[in-house]
Amino acid sequence: MAELSSHHVRGWEVLRLTSEQVSVDVVPGLGGTVTDLRRRADDAPLLWSTPWGLRHQGAWSIPGSSEAAMLDSCPGGWQSLFPNAGDTAVLHGVEWGHDGETRITWLDHDQRGDGVSMSGRLVRSPFLVTKDVTVADDTVEVSETVTNVGGEAVEVMWGSQLVLGGGLIGPGTTVSTSASVVRPDARSGSGTTYEDLMPWPRAHGAHATVNLSRLPGPDAAESRLAYLSDFATPSLTVRNATGSLGVDLTWDETWPYLCYSFEAGGRSGFPWFSNAYFLALTPLSSWPAHGLHEVRRTSATAIWVQPDEQLSSRFAVRVHPAPSA
Repeated sequence: MAELSSHHVRGWEVLRLTSEQVSVDVVPGLGGTVTDLRRRADDAPLLWSTPWGLRHQGAWSIPGSSEAAMLDSCPGGWQSLFPNAGDTAVLHGVEWGHDGETRITWLDHDQRGDGVSMSGRLVRSPFLVTKDVTVADDTVEVSETVTNVGGEAVEVMWGSQLVLGGGLIGPGTTVSTSASVVRPDARSGSGTTYEDLMPWPRAHGAHATVNLSRLPGPDAAESRLAYLSDFATPSLTVRNATGSLGVDLTWDETWPYLCYSFEAGGRSGFPWFSNAYFLALTPLSSWPAHGLHEVRRTSATAIWVQPDEQLSSRFAVRVHPAPSA
């Protein structure tokens, strides 16, 4: 059984779940965000944090765009995206915000078995969200259920964003997956459209074809954004160049797409100022990751949730063992 402890960081209650192999920190008051995941044998961190990290609870923010507001409250790590993903969307008479409301919703929590169960009611859409984080040996699993408690059907996007960093991401890090199709992002500046498909691992980059299965170093001045689909099984593996650190990702078919976003100093100005290095992997119900309006216009892959209907999903990360001495 996983051990559960509690401590406070900048005013937030942080729950720590620990097995013999891994430890994970969860912030129920911030949508159940996982802010830290480590392999215990060598204390190796696996997640990337924003430069400002977990800001103090109640910290002020100045007015700005929906993306800026999202980033003000984003510590990095592992977050839920619901009922929107990407650009803000005005629906049912209200703005849903960049990446949706769930990631900042206060969730009540209690311990259950090998983990913690959290739940909360969204304000701007009629959903009850339940989120369970469990730890079993070398694996962390996030399970989510969304329930439409309103009286009308609602169209949504849904995903779970995992941002990898630490010693896992570096020059020569490899990515392998059972996906067979790669769609470029039409906003990436490469002059492509969403229909310019390529087989994994090739993708249209800003200036040339890139190999998504291998990462360059942090000074590459490169950004990558693509959408993977047609998985034999929904899974993906990331290993560092030496093979000393790795993770296996698995999720269910509620999310048939995966947004692959890699940053190596390619985005100038706010928010990274050419100085970010991470790989964000987001299983998604819909593409592209530019909000519901763009999904409606481009792919028609948004999902409808009927009154009283429940949808469930799961996303698991298995941490590879440390190499023998």
